[in-house]
Amino acid sequence: MLARKMMLRRRLQKARELGRIWLSTAPDEIRRRQLEALRTQWAEAAQNVPWYRTLIREGRAPAAIETLEQYVEEVPVLTKDDIRGHPDLFRRVEPPDGISRTGGSTSEPLKLGQFRGESIDHTAANQWVGRFANGMREDSRVLLAWGHAHRLGTGFAAMAKGGLRKAKDRALGYLRVDAYHMGPEAVTEYYRRMAAFRPEVVIGYSCALDQFARLSREAGRRAADDCPVRLVVACSEMFPRPDSRETLADFFGAPVVMEYGGEDGGVSAYELHDESRYRTFWWSHLLEVEGREEAGPLLITSLTRRYLPLFRYRVGDEVIGAGGKGVGILDFDAVAGRSNDVLELPDGTSIHSLSLLRCIRQEAVRNIQLVVGGDGMRLHLAASGLDDAVISRIRERLANLHPSLRDIPIDIVDDLETTIAGKRRWIIRRDKASS
Repeated sequence: MLARKMMLRRRLQKARELGRIWLSTAPDEIRRRQLEALRTQWAEAAQNVPWYRTLIREGRAPAAIETLEQYVEEVPVLTKDDIRGHPDLFRRVEPPDGISRTGGSTSEPLKLGQFRGESIDHTAANQWVGRFANGMREDSRVLLAWGHAHRLGTGFAAMAKGGLRKAKDRALGYLRVDAYHMGPEAVTEYYRRMAAFRPEVVIGYSCALDQFARLSREAGRRAADDCPVRLVVACSEMFPRPDSRETLADFFGAPVVMEYGGEDGGVSAYELHDESRYRTFWWSHLLEVEGREEAGPLLITSLTRRYLPLFRYRVGDEVIGAGGKGVGILDFDAVAGRSNDVLELPDGTSIHSLSLLRCIRQEAVRNIQLVVGGDGMRLHLAASGLDDAVISRIRERLANLHPSLRDIPIDIVDDLETTIAGKRRWIIRRDKASS
């Protein structure tokens, strides 16, 4: 217990120090610090990670980084397929202290080696910086709707992890509910526990929070009437519906911000509710838009020491409204969505997946999920029950989008399918790797 308290104090101290420089450091000074960190991490990776050593030997990347502009011009983009396809080239001589897995929407998540304390020193500190900047206090009571990975295991090890997690939550002042399960009965119990706990901050997966709010409203409950919530933080995935942010703000009676990050890239940006804009954590990440435009695929470079360093890594998301002078972006308006959300229909027609959502969102449906597999597509609609007239209207709109979609299988479910990390992806792909 003493060791955990000391670790928490170190994290909080680091977050306070970073918070003081986050928004006040001049852009030129940020560039200088980013270049210095980038040079250090590139040299370390070139010596210890075979993938980067091979790129340099074959002349596909420079031996040293001189400027940020040279870095963007001469270092190739890194993809998830590169890591999956050449795992031996991303292994160091020394073994990792642990393995993390991305919670992707396929059965083949990305496996990433980690040094001990890697996520604690950087991801955790960045999270605190973003939350403090939005008004959270160190002693705020927090409702956390998160994945319970330890529940997927069995035996003593899983029980030990669960017990440790509960102890940590008590020390932090957290009430944790299971983001894997957000059906009507579970949500009723979560609401009861939340009302007794009276949290001041709510943090959770975007889709899980949306599901919690909509099911609670259907039952005539509103958190703002029972809890003194002052901030809602949505994480890990895009909102499932156009009105999700407004729904959460009304249900909890508090401003809603989004945290941007993932298992692969770490937490790299936070939205500020008084700006309605994301600010990047420039000391730990160099962010760029591929093609150096204001909108497009996001590339992430890690500026801190990691077992698997990422340089110009295509994370799979697109951003819009990128700002900042020079190579790196210091802020952006919004995350536009996954880069692979275009669907190819049997006749070769390509449509964006969100066009299917527009055919459904006007109906009394809490959440929507598209399952893409080798045998075609299925729609999962989380709803309390839809009559034949509603299904008929949905099918008519789908047919107007494309005739082949009229007969797409539709399943009415209590909750959506989750990934291994408890996230509810808009698209679940079973036909190929796409996490």
